[in-house]
Order: sequence, then structure tokens, then C-alpha cells
Amino acid sequence: MDFFSNNSRQQQVSNVLEKYNLYFRNLSQKGKHKFVKRVLSFEKEMAVIGKGIQITDDMRLILYSYITQLTFGLKDYFLSGYDYINVYPDSFSLKNNDEFSDGVTYNNKIIGISWKKFSEGHLLVADGENIFFYQLGMALVQTVKNGATFDQHFASYLDNWFDVFTKENKGKSNVLNIVDIDNEVDFVFAKLLEIFFEKPLTFQEELPNTYAHFCLLMNQNPLQIDLDYVYKKEFFTTENLIYNLPEKVKKTYKYNSSHWSYYLPIFTAILLFIFRFHVMEHMVINWFEILSIIFVVSIFTSIIMFKKVQEKAIYFNLLECWIINLLGFVPIGFLLFVTAGLWINFNEQVTYHDIEKIDINEIQIRKRGLQIESFTFYFNDKFLNDYPITRTIDIANNEMFQNIQLPAQMKLTICKGIAGFDMIKYKEVITNEHTGY
Repeated sequence: MDFFSNNSRQQQVSNVLEKYNLYFRNLSQKGKHKFVKRVLSFEKEMAVIGKGIQITDDMRLILYSYITQLTFGLKDYFLSGYDYINVYPDSFSLKNNDEFSDGVTYNNKIIGISWKKFSEGHLLVADGENIFFYQLGMALVQTVKNGATFDQHFASYLDNWFDVFTKENKGKSNVLNIVDIDNEVDFVFAKLLEIFFEKPLTFQEELPNTYAHFCLLMNQNPLQIDLDYVYKKEFFTTENLIYNLPEKVKKTYKYNSSHWSYYLPIFTAILLFIFRFHVMEHMVINWFEILSIIFVVSIFTSIIMFKKVQEKAIYFNLLECWIINLLGFVPIGFLLFVTAGLWINFNEQVTYHDIEKIDINEIQIRKRGLQIESFTFYFNDKFLNDYPITRTIDIANNEMFQNIQLPAQMKLTICKGIAGFDMIKYKEVITNEHTGY
């Protein structure tokens, strides 16, 4: 079956990969289709630039196939922030000095390699050394450190994997020729990535725990050739593993530059505006009581939820957690819960209160010439004295309240809301003419 018969470019890519990439050749037809699509995606996203060397289409596709192989098990497979692969014919100098290198990975934008060194590694597929895999490994970790777009599964397990490696490698000498490299996650990962793809069996024999957790980290297993390199926990026998593989990688946000909860205060400000002008006039509650409730509840919820959000690395200290609770989670929850109480009422009762005086304040001129005026009522029995908003009615172009003749009464229908607060369900001004609102 010719999987790419209807697309000449896909077929062309497939032919090149069949010739030059052993990993690709071992895939099923379905796996090859996925692989080719990703190669074509990288072709659109990353430019291969020759620095003193002519880049052919085959060269370009071979390099893209390495990136695809690296990220084949990941959901978010782009190396975010890296736009260029600079290819030099031989070793090249860095920063215009006498220091030469076969490969370099900058913090973003550029990966540079020597084509001569890469070709040697590409031809010797089982020596455990490949300059491009090494640089790609550095770039993959750097995307996580940059905090931009990266695979959440990979980022969430990177530290766990490195902890397993550190424990298993402690006290060993010259294991997989990694003893001399800097003991930092990006350097260790990059070196082991070379061995992972070129000498996976040796990797597993020398460091069985590190290998198993590396497979989980990458979500693929190079030893599962007949299954499109799919990672399966059942492949690893527990007798060789001191550090058990988790059933599922717990998502953490340590490397994320932001989290959706950081923006909750913005939504709180919007809700408070709506709450003030459309809800508070119905509620027997003032701002001091609202803020006191939010303050106290935010302290308790922060203490309760801190351990969980700390494990996910969303917040690293209790103060951060409390601030977001104070400005975001708790206010939004409180406002929504109380607002819902307007439609769920209990214990309805009617009261009458003699009006002592009325304050009239012009608010603003709105569209279509509607003059909005605010009428605040004061009662002889001082009822609702601490809740002026409940005693206020906003009216547009209505002369009725301007001409109210005292004595008059305010009829209030009051009930309990779902949150336990008193709600003003209905207001009516009763005059000698029995005019109401």
C-alpha cells in the first residue's frame, strides 16, 4: 500500500527518509504517515541555512527527521523559539575567536552544527555519539527553561527523571562515558539522548532505572521496534527497577512563565463592577462586610490548597497563594455564589418604613438623552442605615420621585438568599396617591 500516493511531496519525503533514516524504516505505515507529516511541519517552521556549504533538499530533510525522531513521542513537538539550523562544512569558530566547535545551541533562535561531524555520527549509528542529537537535546531542555511553549508531559517529568539518574549514577565511574560532563540536567540529558537512540540496549543494561524513566520522559522506547517505539510500562520488569515508574505523570507548572490563575484578579475587577451596580442594591450587605468575608475565607482556603498547588509548582510560597486567593479565587466564588442567591429565596416578609427625607443626585447623561438620577431614602426608624445602596433607586427621566410629598412610606419585600444574607426583592414608595415603584 502506497500511503502517500496522492501527495507527491509526502512521497518524496518518504523516499528520502527510507534511504537515510533507520528509525523511520522500522515504523508501521501509520507511524510513517505521522512521521512525514511532522517532518513537513518542521520544514515550514525551521530554516536550514548553509554557512559556507550548499544545502540540498536531502540534507534538509535528514536534519528535520532527527528533530522528528527526538520529539516523536511528544504531543507538542516543536522546539519553540528555535528558528534556524546553521550548517557549517567543518568545525567553526565561536564569537570570532580561536575557539572552535562542532556544535552549539544558543538560548534561542539558533542551533549550529558541523556537517562533517554530523555525517560521521550519522554513518556510525551505534557508537553512541551524534552531534546533532546532542544539540537537539540541549535545545529541548532550553525550550522548557525559557518557559515558552513546550510539551507539558516532558517538562513535568524532567526533574523527576534527573533525580532518578542522580541517585542511580551516584558512586559509579565512567558509566556510558558521562562521568566527565557537567552534572546539570541539560548536559546530562543531551549526552544520554545520543546513547538513547544509538545504543538503547547498552543504556538499559548500564542504567536500567534511568533508561526506564527516560522512556517515560520521552514517551517512547527505541527497543520497542515492532510497536512504533511506543512507551509501555509493562515492558520494564520491576525486578530491575528500584525507582518505580508512575502510572501517570503528574502535571506541574514549574517551568511555565504564567498560569491562568494569575489573571483571575482581572475578572474579579469586572465582576465587582457588575456586582456593585446590579446586585448590591438588592443585598443587605456593605463593602466592609464583603471584604472581611473575602479576607478571612482567603486565608483558610490558601492554607488548605497550598500543598496541592505547591506540588504542581503553580505557587512556591504561601504568600503568593494567598494573594491570588484574596484577589481572584475567593472574590469570584463569593460574588457568583451570592449573586445566585437573588433567584433562590427563603422566608419572604414585607415591612413598611416611614420616609424621613430623600436625597436626589444627578448621576450622568446617558445615550438618547436619558438623565439618570439617584434617589436615596432615609427612614425614621433608621432601618438599613448601614446599607445605603439598598436605600437607593436610580431612575431615568422620571419626575415622580422629584415631586414626592412627605409623609410617605417605603414598602420593602425582604427574603433570605441562599448565602444567608437578606435580599431586597422589591421596593415600593407609597404616597397619598398610592404611586409606587
